Amino acid sequence: MKIKEHIVSFIYVTFFIFMLSSPSLTMEAALNGMTLFADIIFPSLFPFFVLTAMLPAISWVNFGARLFSPLMKPLFNVSGQGALVFFAGSLSGFPIEAKMTADLLKNHKISISDARRLICYTNGASPMFVIVAVAGGLMNQPTLGIVLFLCHLLGNVIIGMAAGRIIKGPSFSSYISASSKADYLTLFRESVTVSVKQLLIIGGLITFFSVCITLSEQLIISLSDGLYDEKLQLLIPGLLELSNGVEAAARISDSYLAGLVILAMISFSGLCIHMQVITFIHQLPISYRSYLISRPFHMILSPAIFVVYHFFFPVQKKDLPVLDVSGPVFNSIGFSQYATVMLLAICTFLLLHNYYKEKPRL
Repeated sequence: MKIKEHIVSFIYVTFFIFMLSSPSLTMEAALNGMTLFADIIFPSLFPFFVLTAMLPAISWVNFGARLFSPLMKPLFNVSGQGALVFFAGSLSGFPIEAKMTADLLKNHKISISDARRLICYTNGASPMFVIVAVAGGLMNQPTLGIVLFLCHLLGNVIIGMAAGRIIKGPSFSSYISASSKADYLTLFRESVTVSVKQLLIIGGLITFFSVCITLSEQLIISLSDGLYDEKLQLLIPGLLELSNGVEAAARISDSYLAGLVILAMISFSGLCIHMQVITFIHQLPISYRSYLISRPFHMILSPAIFVVYHFFFPVQKKDLPVLDVSGPVFNSIGFSQYATVMLLAICTFLLLHNYYKEKPRL
């Protein structure tokens, strides 16, 4: 048996025993993860998942691909369809970009080489997460959030330019022939079904990693006689699940240092996000290794850009106390919650309509 298999087996047995010995702690951690998914993740992602699933069938997408092809080809060595993933993903955040890349590849809108290049640099944090939730909600510095998001985005752009020259392979032409007339009712129904299934997988991952974080912290505390170093408080949550790690990093009193740590965390994304990316690409000829290798480089680039910015425009220290993130996040996703309810209502109506339409009359 290989050493890697021994390590995995040891970690599995250790966590399994610890879960059995702390059932109440495990249940509480799982409940926190499920609450996060039900209250925030599902309402904010579901509308985007449905719309991105329908995107390849929309005729305007082909026009947009031809429009942005002169920019995307020389800059990132991808077809114009890649612009869709980059711009929409930059606004929506992970894991929308990975899903869009997978959907476009399945529908033969991009080449395999395009997908491998896109997966390296299009999977980033959304401005709502960085500016509203982290900088505004946790640090009381929304202006700093704009700087952090731009540093994060610029780091991805640099990685994209490098990936376009390192990852070889043909890119599809921006010209795409007109597709046949789409059955939008069937397309919408399938998009909702697939989106719900994918989000349930994401919900399971979030719940699982919430338990992992809680048990890891408690295990380290018990093994170290209660001496839980502050650096570990940043490392473990940041490595496993992004939102918990960022919340811990935002409590650093020095805004400059907090910004560096937060940029490193959101650039790596956390293992929970990595598992979500794998969920979308595991059945496709897209290498996860390309995505994994790009993350450490992004962890270096984004903070380095922030260091250069700080040299010319020193970051002011925060004077206000750290706030609870729940308020700003809930306020900022109100539209997504309403959109989710509306989409579910429309889907129910269309399913009933389709059922009665296909039901044979006596």
